[in-house]
Amino acid sequence: MRASHEGIGNAAGPGSSHKRAAARGVEWAHRRVALVATVATVASLGVAVPAYADAMGSAVAIDSSASSAPVTVLVTPAHRPDPYTSGDVGDPTAALVDASQRAEQTDAVGQRVADTAIVEKDLPAVSGVVAEVSPDQLAALKAQPDLVVTPNAPVAVEDASFPSAVRAPAAVFPQTTGATSLWKNNVDGSGVAVAVLDTGITKLPDFGKRIIGGVDLSGEGNAFQDSYGHGTFVAGLIAGNGASSKGAYKGEAPGANLVSVKVAGATGVTDLATVISGINWVVSHRDQYGIRVLNISMGAIPTQSTVLNPLDQAVETAWQAGIAVVVSAGNAGPFNGTILSPGDDPLVITVGSLDDVGSTNPAQSAATTFSSVGPTNIDGWFKPDLVTSGRSVVSLRAPGSTIDRTYPTARIGTANFVGSGTSFSAAITSGAAAMLIEGAALSSGKGSGRVLTSDEVKAQLLGTTVPGPVGNPMVDGHGALNVLGAVMLPGLELTQTVPTVATPVGSDVDLHSTWALSSWNGSSWNGSSWNGSSWNGSSWNGSSWNGSSWNGSCWNGSSWNGSSWNGSSWNGSSWNGSSWNGSSWNGSSWNGSSWNGSTWS
Repeated sequence: MRASHEGIGNAAGPGSSHKRAAARGVEWAHRRVALVATVATVASLGVAVPAYADAMGSAVAIDSSASSAPVTVLVTPAHRPDPYTSGDVGDPTAALVDASQRAEQTDAVGQRVADTAIVEKDLPAVSGVVAEVSPDQLAALKAQPDLVVTPNAPVAVEDASFPSAVRAPAAVFPQTTGATSLWKNNVDGSGVAVAVLDTGITKLPDFGKRIIGGVDLSGEGNAFQDSYGHGTFVAGLIAGNGASSKGAYKGEAPGANLVSVKVAGATGVTDLATVISGINWVVSHRDQYGIRVLNISMGAIPTQSTVLNPLDQAVETAWQAGIAVVVSAGNAGPFNGTILSPGDDPLVITVGSLDDVGSTNPAQSAATTFSSVGPTNIDGWFKPDLVTSGRSVVSLRAPGSTIDRTYPTARIGTANFVGSGTSFSAAITSGAAAMLIEGAALSSGKGSGRVLTSDEVKAQLLGTTVPGPVGNPMVDGHGALNVLGAVMLPGLELTQTVPTVATPVGSDVDLHSTWALSSWNGSSWNGSSWNGSSWNGSSWNGSSWNGSSWNGSCWNGSSWNGSSWNGSSWNGSSWNGSSWNGSSWNGSSWNGSSWNGSTWS
């Protein structure tokens, strides 16, 4: 049975045509303290959480014995019909073919589900559907090996807070990343649209007329009213022009256009299906608004391999369509294996946080304790990709929003606000991506129509970083964002690889194998600016490092960040998500006192 479908671009959200999942599945990280409750909630409901509870041996487990009430799930194919092909990224013809294949698969999955259950809406971005199922119907769907069943979990935006390490607010990131030097040469993101999938963007003077479109999928009915406050803060870091602060607080790309994709309202909470619908809307409206960058400052505890995870599959669809997807790593550090989804996806640009300590000199930066750390939990991918400012950064205030009313001490003047978290590092990087795309178009000549592909954007951003504060690939990735270098040193090429076989939950992962497929393997790179100099021993904290150091070595989940990073620490070890348990998440940094107004000042 099929319910009346709402178009993906319509203002349909958790409060409209489909029933909201009632606190089941994976709780997304709204605040660090909320994640602890999430772990307990997920474990008690029987959802496999391999890095935070014992692995349960299946990609998704939903406890249907506790209640006879129907549940809302996402049903997707086990193998996507349009696998990643590097040569087709951003190609209009290939995009049409891919969209047709996804539509055909979506219809096929929907027809199968509709034979016994209620199909609430289609999710073309992942070739699947949202359905309401009884326990018996759920069991029948899970028994079909070519389908993946995922709970329609709650989703919330990410913030972080750390009252024990508060410092003075600062907005020096445009100088630290080299953006201000590009502004002087008229490169400020103009003509490039960044879609902000978040809680909406309030129209403020700092955005001028550059909010060029949007959609409200939250049910509140206005994409340009941010009743929570997170999306406006994120948008200010991307493209605020400083109008409200007389130029004191600008975003990374103050000339870029913005598209508001509102998926959550005043609570900051939505659900998985709505987020994926938002991604599908972005893909569908890419050409209409000139969307070349998608910022996602949200994250979920991964319970499946990226090959099966519908959220990861959705961002891969956007990436293949030629949209550079920039995602926050998560605020669950400093433990290994805490990168959240979709930041765990191998294609996207996953961004962690550093503390710029209020200095314009990148060499003065310090590590943060909250930024999530790799390798990724189930698949063992090397993440994050890079880091940039994320502690005590200043952006725009959404007057009257939930955050504004809850944390009045975080206000700076009448128009600005201060916050910390990888959400905000991702926003800065999205602005940098917009500037990079504009800079490439300018350098190739007016009217040439040259637009960097998403793979090329990632290559430039990763290949031109400066040393991070730790020098550990699992903590600060390739290093700190350097948009000046990314624009001025063109021509880098990065060959990306996306697996088609899912890593079993709880299995050992050979990190030599994931290294070989990652951006850390020098053979994945090419281009006129590439000489490998940034990959020598000095960038690995003085330890000699080469591919042979990974032979026969994996990882076992024990914490190794900092001084223990060297080749010998990998010998005889194995990375196994199931070896993690809830104790890794205990400690003072997780208690309620870590979230209060003082953390915003």
